[in-house]
Amino acid sequence: MEVKENRLISTIGTKRLVFFTGKGGVGKTSASAAFGLAAAREGKRVLLAEIRSAGKIPPLFGITPSGNGPLSLEQRLDWRNLTPADALQIYAMRMLKLRSVYRAVFEQRTVRRFLRAVPALSEILVLGHLVHLVEQDDYDLIVTDAPSSGPGALMLGAPRSVLKSVSGGPLHDGAAWIQSLIADREKCAINLVVLPEELPVTESIELYHRLKDDLGLPIDMIVANRTFDDPYDQQIENTCRIAAGIDLGRSLAKSCLLHRARLHLQEIYLDRLRAGIDLPCIYLPEILESAGDSNTIELISKAFEILFPGQAARPSGSRR
Repeated sequence: MEVKENRLISTIGTKRLVFFTGKGGVGKTSASAAFGLAAAREGKRVLLAEIRSAGKIPPLFGITPSGNGPLSLEQRLDWRNLTPADALQIYAMRMLKLRSVYRAVFEQRTVRRFLRAVPALSEILVLGHLVHLVEQDDYDLIVTDAPSSGPGALMLGAPRSVLKSVSGGPLHDGAAWIQSLIADREKCAINLVVLPEELPVTESIELYHRLKDDLGLPIDMIVANRTFDDPYDQQIENTCRIAAGIDLGRSLAKSCLLHRARLHLQEIYLDRLRAGIDLPCIYLPEILESAGDSNTIELISKAFEILFPGQAARPSGSRR
């Protein structure tokens, strides 16, 4: 799908805010970190943002966070964890302008309890913080490790929900401000992370239609994580079969057949994914030799190099 890959490469440089979401456990945190690293290595000023997290990204770079950041992970690459409590002051100051008004109103316990009880408000606060960071222009790109499918869709749909239910006032104006950015295809993108397995593929197709058709949000690409290549050429496979009469040969032949069966299932699920979602797909490799190592993110980031202008001639990470 050469045309789609070229389109993706040509537009990725204009994005200011990118979300990664998907079914829990598919590796969206590592995908977010690898994407941000690839962008930073290309020369962009990048912020990796987590939402209400225990700080899962810094350890991927060999760093233990002591708070919510901001924290420098390496040159041109920062991290911070966004929480509704921190975002409340940013949002209130952005909308109300006056610190004295914020202190008089929002620091009252009864008001804080009320705000926590308002549906979608915590999501609005966090998204407002993200949009505020985009407007500050300290970063070329903000990469957000968003919540998993269900909570992620609720968060991304929160501004639209508020606009439908609130006719005016600061909350309406704030939601309109947020919606104008996250629905802007030139500035924002959502990437769906998936494993080549039945449930993640099914959930990703449903999430794609929910975000695109129901919420009208821009989906840029699919990220198929932990995909296997075929390390066995036919000659190696034939040798394993011939040697199957000895113990080592039997083990090798069995490993080869099991791996081929795994590859066959993978292609079935990837075919289903491609049939259900008409978007470019980036394939991230399964990393076995350094799983959990700080080098893992750097290895995975190479699959994203095709997305950035200086790396466009090295399409090693995309198969479609």
